[in-house]
Amino acid sequence: MSVNRKKILVTNDDGIDGQGLKVLVNSLSSVCDVYVLAPDSNRSAVSSKISMEKRLQIKKITDDIYTSSGTPADCVICALTSPLFPVKFDAVVSGINAGPNMGTDVIYSGTCAAARQAVLMGLPGIAVSLESKFLDYARDGFNFKPLADFCADNLEQLISLCTGEVFVSLNATSADKYSEAEFASLCVRDYGDKVIFENDNCDITARCISEGITVKGESDSDYNIARSGKIAVSLIYAEPVLKKMNRKMDFKF
Repeated sequence: MSVNRKKILVTNDDGIDGQGLKVLVNSLSSVCDVYVLAPDSNRSAVSSKISMEKRLQIKKITDDIYTSSGTPADCVICALTSPLFPVKFDAVVSGINAGPNMGTDVIYSGTCAAARQAVLMGLPGIAVSLESKFLDYARDGFNFKPLADFCADNLEQLISLCTGEVFVSLNATSADKYSEAEFASLCVRDYGDKVIFENDNCDITARCISEGITVKGESDSDYNIARSGKIAVSLIYAEPVLKKMNRKMDFKF
């Protein structure tokens, strides 16, 4: 490890065996010192959930790589507030997620939650997500290296975008190379959710399925930019942004 190189915490929500994490770590290691604390298995769509009054199991893989039984947010909190890693981190990079985290996805994404948690704790946070070349919900078709290399080559620039209020969310559709990145607004995604109830020996069970995603967004949305072959760069407030009322409301008491 070098004294002069940045110290980066890498985590994800796909778990320690996620291929995107492995490729990201490999690329980042060429420009910075990388430390990993990632969930021990898949924690997709857990949002910013944290484990309260629950003992976390931390397992050492190597001196710089650990797994946790917790969530992505747990991993960031643990790494930044415990003596697990004897370094002062410069940023947190979360990913690369096997699947997009565009628009409405940001609410549910564990990948984005880790980057958000970093900003809430005073560090730059960068979330990185890749859509399969076969598009939404595909299980394969991911070439992580070009996006991982983009992160490594532009690490300083990406960190500089985190002003203390926002985290950076990167989205791209899998490709062999990228030649352009563009700042993006967020799309709105409707997952077509449907809940099916079933009776099983007097017990009622329910499962949620998607009948297909529909997407709305401006021409500069993360969805449209990623689908055009570019890398979408979105700056997202870590703290909730309140809508200010410019009129008086007469409440009843």
